[in-house]
Amino acid sequence: MGHRGTSALVAAALAVTVTGCGVLGGDAGDGAAGSDGAGSDAVESHTSIDPALLECGSPDEEAPSRQLDDIVLTTATWEMPEGFAETFKYSEDMPVEHIESFWAAEPATDPVDLNVLAVVVYSDLDWGADIDECGRVAEATMDERLASYREEGDAEPLTEIESLEIAGLPALQQDLSLPEYSYRGYWVFSRSQLIHLYCQWTSDAEKDRVLTGCDALVSSLTVPGA
Repeated sequence: MGHRGTSALVAAALAVTVTGCGVLGGDAGDGAAGSDGAGSDAVESHTSIDPALLECGSPDEEAPSRQLDDIVLTTATWEMPEGFAETFKYSEDMPVEHIESFWAAEPATDPVDLNVLAVVVYSDLDWGADIDECGRVAEATMDERLASYREEGDAEPLTEIESLEIAGLPALQQDLSLPEYSYRGYWVFSRSQLIHLYCQWTSDAEKDRVLTGCDALVSSLTVPGA
């Protein structure tokens, strides 16, 4: 795909999740047993690490990767953006994996055809040898997967790929163009499933209200267990 951007922040729901290791030790009385706080009576501190992670080793800094967890994305929920209403007159005509569900909404007032928000949940995502035993996939490989989706739909990129997190899961974002419309796409990954959120507009006159609804939609996405 060439270039990659990194999103610093995409609404509160897209904030990067940070975790830390706990420190184990004795109680305060034991810690004060030695006269100088050291020596044989001092309490040792240990870092708690999941044994399974020890076998994975450290990520390769020269080939950055994303951790894909075994999360069920079909349980995802989201809220209807203000000013939009669910519609049933659309379907996904360019599926990139096996479709589990499709949902769409359009402006509730004066809707214009093809100006729509959509959420598609896919299953049977197969990374083959590109995913390691710990569930890590190289960022370059994810970019290539997104490029293959783009090529299947004959879409042209309008922006660079951005890496971010949505609902606590690894995601990619890119704006693309097709002859009849342009759209902002978000691809949210688990190990074997994918959520594709996209927000498409046919003209600059429709772009602002579509993207306002899009921001609300993406921010409201919740995936149990993520």
